[in-house]
Amino acid sequence: MAMEQRHERTGLANANMERTRVIFASRSEGGLTKRMRINESRSRLSIYTGILIALLMVISIIIPGCSTGSGNLKILVVHSYHEGWGWNQDIQEGIIEGLNRQGYIKGQDYQLKSFYMDTKVTYITPEQVEERGDTAIELIRDYKPDLVFVNDDDALKYVAVAYTEKYPNENLPFVFSGTNLDPSIYAPIESLEMPGGTITGALERFPFHDAFSLGKRLKPKATSIVLMADPSSSSTFVVNAFKERYLDKVSDSPLKIIGPIQVETFDEWKAKIAEYQTKADLLGILTYHQLRDDEGNIVPAPTVVDWTVHNSNLPEVGILTFHAEDGFMAALGVSGYKTGIYTGIRGGEILGGAYPGAIPISDPEVTDIAFNLERAGMLGIKIPIQELTVADVVFQTIGSSRY
Repeated sequence: MAMEQRHERTGLANANMERTRVIFASRSEGGLTKRMRINESRSRLSIYTGILIALLMVISIIIPGCSTGSGNLKILVVHSYHEGWGWNQDIQEGIIEGLNRQGYIKGQDYQLKSFYMDTKVTYITPEQVEERGDTAIELIRDYKPDLVFVNDDDALKYVAVAYTEKYPNENLPFVFSGTNLDPSIYAPIESLEMPGGTITGALERFPFHDAFSLGKRLKPKATSIVLMADPSSSSTFVVNAFKERYLDKVSDSPLKIIGPIQVETFDEWKAKIAEYQTKADLLGILTYHQLRDDEGNIVPAPTVVDWTVHNSNLPEVGILTFHAEDGFMAALGVSGYKTGIYTGIRGGEILGGAYPGAIPISDPEVTDIAFNLERAGMLGIKIPIQELTVADVVFQTIGSSRY
């Protein structure tokens, strides 16, 4: 009996141990299955993540502004004039902002290089200007940009047009600004409405009527304005354009126009300024950067401005914002910065796949008003609050820091 009880207890114990093994095995198998499922989920997640990253990389290539930060694009800006020319600086800052508004960030999405032809002060003969254009073309060949901005007429003619004619199969896009003439005179540009090639851009058309109206508001009794310019080729473009688009067409000018008068030397400039102190009420400033001294050297622009403001009682009205920055009383003209934004946006469109030949060439009609308070004080003129309110920039002192 006792032995039977021992066998019964032993059998019961063995049964319990077997149930324990089954339960443990079951739990172990369940845990293994769970771990396998977790590992499988992680594997799938890794695959999905890889696919997502690949898609984002594709999108960053297709959609402007979605950048991986490689900065592989190369952009070149070719300026006709020297680095200290205020218009150049405004244009370039605007281009950078315009590209930014299209999603292209300098240093992140593209590298930027600048070249200054310096054809207003240093390289001014036709032969020298063409040589500077050749130098810019060599830079293009070495730098291999994806897009080139050209600023003012010389860069358009001797770089954009010359390069396109020399290398017609390369299809390098150019966007120009600051052009006074009709660019469709060049073979690569079929028309303003449909350029048809790799060159497009923005025209420069000075708002003479608005500038003269500003002068009239600042000096209500004024009836006439004498326009002064240096002998540079760009000045000749401006003078001819003024005659064609204003003198020959405008019948309601707010002021009687005297000139434009182009002079070769600084002495001639001085003589004309003195002569018209009693013959005109306002002095219109077109250009003053290529006047020569007795030895044939270019007189620095600050010297011209300093002499003029200390030897003339005529309130000045310039046609570029930096004329007021240099020291002349007022300026109403084409905005370099806003023009740069416009061309920068156009450039961004091209980088995004737009065909340059289908982008119309037009005048963006962007202007700035600027005043120089020190010069106004010298003349005893108080700029009305209405004018100061709408001014884009007001300079306190005479003398630009950009030369």
